[in-house]
Amino acid sequence: MKILVAEDDFISRNLLIKLLQKIGYQVTAAENGAEAWRYFQQDYFEMVITDWMMPEMDGLALCDKIRSTVQDRYIYVIILTARDRKDDLLQVFQSGADDYIPKPFDPDELKARVKTGRRIVELEKDHRRLQEVLIESRNKLRIVFDSLQEEIIALDRQRKVVSANKTFLAVNGLSYEQIIGAAWLDRPDAHYGRFDEKKVRQLISLVFETGSPQNYLDKWVDTHGQVNYKQVTCLPIKDEKGTVFQVVIVFKDITEERRKSEEIKGLNKKIIESAAQIEAKNKKLEAALKRLEETQAQMLQSEKMASIGQLAAGVAHEINNPTGFVSSNLKTLEDYQEDIDGLISKYHQLKELVAQECHGECSSEKIGALLEEIKEYETEIDLDYIQEDVRDLIKDCREGTERIKKIVMDLKDFAHPGEGVLQETDLNKGLESTLNVVYNELKYKATIVKEFGQLPLIQAYPQQLNQVFMNILVNAAQAIEKKGEIRIVTEAVDGYVQVKISDTGCGIPKENLNKIFDPFFTTKDVGKGTGLGMNIAYGIVKKHNGTIKVESTLGKGTTFTIKLPVNREPDDGNSS
Repeated sequence: MKILVAEDDFISRNLLIKLLQKIGYQVTAAENGAEAWRYFQQDYFEMVITDWMMPEMDGLALCDKIRSTVQDRYIYVIILTARDRKDDLLQVFQSGADDYIPKPFDPDELKARVKTGRRIVELEKDHRRLQEVLIESRNKLRIVFDSLQEEIIALDRQRKVVSANKTFLAVNGLSYEQIIGAAWLDRPDAHYGRFDEKKVRQLISLVFETGSPQNYLDKWVDTHGQVNYKQVTCLPIKDEKGTVFQVVIVFKDITEERRKSEEIKGLNKKIIESAAQIEAKNKKLEAALKRLEETQAQMLQSEKMASIGQLAAGVAHEINNPTGFVSSNLKTLEDYQEDIDGLISKYHQLKELVAQECHGECSSEKIGALLEEIKEYETEIDLDYIQEDVRDLIKDCREGTERIKKIVMDLKDFAHPGEGVLQETDLNKGLESTLNVVYNELKYKATIVKEFGQLPLIQAYPQQLNQVFMNILVNAAQAIEKKGEIRIVTEAVDGYVQVKISDTGCGIPKENLNKIFDPFFTTKDVGKGTGLGMNIAYGIVKKHNGTIKVESTLGKGTTFTIKLPVNREPDDGNSS
């Protein structure tokens, strides 16, 4: 079977080609809908697999063109899409598509759905062949009827032949001269073996007596042992008074019709059974799709929580640092408070002595001594230093608690089980938040260089994009063996916001570049990576109607480039 693939994404297109060719299909690939339509007009394809969102002509427009122009055969159309809202799926099927596969697609699911489509195409072919057989049979019967090929003979009341058609004469080996005017049923050479002579005599008598048509089905076996069926019909011919004066006997061989009727019944039974099987399989596919959607959401959250778990130790360290110096500062402040409490106590004593002096109960010598004692105590505790240091300690504590609060809030955003709300998003702010969470993973491995441009706000799911940034940044740090650089550049380009994240790590081998977005592909040791991180990142970016590309040189580093549209809303629903 020949399949036409229309996919604007290079990686997805190559993956589709490899999967389909591997299972034995002939594949022609196009980069957009318009190119696919040109190929379709030039060649014979039984199946079309097309992405929805493509330049020049999208997948739904391509499907509509195919349905509106191709009438003589059936083309099975599968739509690839990251959209999974009910309205989107209705739009897919209203365009004339037979099936859809959510992106990123699972190779086994793709194979199963293509196999189902192939069976439907083959059933359609069988159905058309059956239609041709039925049409041929109908035409044959019409020709027989129109050319009066039945054996027809007319008898008068004396049972003498008054008329016969050529078919009757040919079948019985007679001529007009031999038959006209003769008592045919009484002829010694009449071929009674081809029908029941006694039954025919009875029917003739009934027609003359009642004036009503009579018929019966005669069954006989020829010299070859073949069972034959003949419909015998006796029709009255009446005069103006309504009296039957002739009987027309029509012998119609229906052996072939009976055979074809039985054949058609058998074929109809097979079609009904096939339709029941298809319906049962469709129900299974619907159930599988629902389970797949639930699994996708679980995989997305599991990958997110796995990333958080991976960063937990680093985040704890980042929190412990400010917590440690806040605790230390509070101990120092406690000591300062004890010294200040002692000084305040002496001030109270001084106040009481001054009050007594005013009432003549205390001598000025005691006051002077206490003043001297206060002065020495202030020197001892270094009151000026305490006053200056307290402000610094409080400032440090405030900064430390703010640092802890920011880390906790950023971590909460990443760990939140929901996918967030579509909202105006500042990518620079999201990158800062992500850097704050993963900072402990990066600071010992790389110098962070930020070149943030002035970016417009975009409609997006910020938590999901932060997860994309986190996966790329953590991978970049892990790719740097000792000490390197991670550079983050943002800018607005032709209606898009662009984020480039580059590292000076070990790079990616050329043979792996086309695989890094595949599900479950990882070069990490067992237990250190699920192989879902970059696949989920790819799905999130595609859901935002953006692109993510990778360039890498072995031994020099890797650059990921993410482009997201400014004015186009991303698809709703979970990332696919």
